[in-house]
Formats: sequence, C-alpha cells, structure tokens
Amino acid sequence: MPALNVEFTEAEMTRLRERATLAGRSLKQHAHDVIVEEADRIAFVEGAVAEAARVLPGVGARFPAGQR
Repeated sequence: MPALNVEFTEAEMTRLRERATLAGRSLKQHAHDVIVEEADRIAFVEGAVAEAARVLPGVGARFPAGQR
C-alpha cells in the first residue's frame, strides 16, 4: 500500500496528537482522514465553481437585473 512520510515540528506534532485524541482516533488515522477530507473538499469546491460558471449565465439571461 502506498505511504507518505511527512515531517512536522514538535509543536505541530503535539497539536496533531491532541486533535487525534479528541477525535478518538490514532494519529495515523487522523492524519489520513484530514488529508483525504481536504482533497475531497477542494475537489467539491472546484466542481461547485465550475457548475456555477455553467449555470449562472442562463440565470442572468432569464431574470432581469432587478429580479436576480
């Protein structure tokens, strides 16, 4: 299985351990989940921006400026 080796400062590692503990997960699982969730969030936002760019010109054409 592919793996990733990431370096952190002691302060960063302490914060990550605290967050993992609060989430009830191991540090490894927490780091995995955060990285994957961020990648998914960015993909969602990029998709939403593309969909808005596709749809909004039609909205402007159907509704006068005062009704948008």
